[in-house]
Amino acid sequence: MDKKTLRRKILNLRNESDRCFRERADEQIFKSLVSDPNIKKAKTVMTYVSMGSEPDTHRLINRLLAEGKNVCVPVVAGRELDISYISSMDDLESGSYEILEPKKTAFRRCEPEDIDVFIVPAVAFDKNNHRIGYGAGFYDRLLPGTRGIKIGVCYSFCMVDNVCPEPHDRRVDYIITDLE
Repeated sequence: MDKKTLRRKILNLRNESDRCFRERADEQIFKSLVSDPNIKKAKTVMTYVSMGSEPDTHRLINRLLAEGKNVCVPVVAGRELDISYISSMDDLESGSYEILEPKKTAFRRCEPEDIDVFIVPAVAFDKNNHRIGYGAGFYDRLLPGTRGIKIGVCYSFCMVDNVCPEPHDRRVDYIITDLE
């Protein structure tokens, strides 16, 4: 199956998944993330801000901020991702692709080398930690050369045998699902 077909198939499955299942799965993912040793020792964590049927990160963001960690989120800047610290979810408004991003008045640049852990979204991951994103390549351009731990997050039904990675595709170090 080619990447476009696989992406469409998994997105349809995710969008049609039962809301109660996703709430239970989100709870398990949240518990796994907050107990993860790399996140526990991290000073700065970058995470995506979930939307739609993605595994929820809003609760995680609030928890990390309450623990005094530096939290930063991606900001679409043309074909690249910029990164901004946030101090609360109130710093965010709908931005590119209707994703919550820091308001222009709240933007505070974070350099990728300052990030200890990257929480990386995907449509699907495979058993070799390769990912299929949404097709724009933002994370594939951001992650090379960064030193932080890269943790993929997805629902267990979004794990596949092979995403048919291409040379430019970037892997994560490990993946957390609702089955972890």
